[in-house]
Amino acid sequence: MKKETLDFEESLKKLEDIVQKLENPDVPLQEGFALYEDGMRLSSQMKKELNEIEKKVKILQKNAKGEMQETDFEEADNE
Repeated sequence: MKKETLDFEESLKKLEDIVQKLENPDVPLQEGFALYEDGMRLSSQMKKELNEIEKKVKILQKNAKGEMQETDFEEADNE
């Protein structure tokens, strides 16, 4: 796979295409392995992107006084 920058949706579409190709039993072994490597690379990039976005997500929650309070995504997830 060439090094290109895809947005998340493009990466997801490309990953779906790779999975569809890999599901074909007639794919030659070498081609299947190359597709697998590309898929794993895409998956890793997408996971990194999701982790970065998750760090930025803020959740508004009501505190004990009923006031809206901004909380980091991870903190809210742990409650």
